[in-house]
Amino acid sequence: MGTVAESRTNRDKMEQLHLALAEILSGVLKRGFHGTAGLEMTVQDGTIQHIRRKVEQVER
Repeated sequence: MGTVAESRTNRDKMEQLHLALAEILSGVLKRGFHGTAGLEMTVQDGTIQHIRRKVEQVER
């Protein structure tokens, strides 16, 4: 029997996290972007429940 980290739900959510991070990075790592970016996850009993992306751009 595997650990909670190896559960199908966590594997699927970790894949979503990787994709979300790649999308955030492709959007912010370019000239003209000034601001902050973040990736947040909610975990309950060792299982990833929700993923939140946050990108705030400063208007110059």
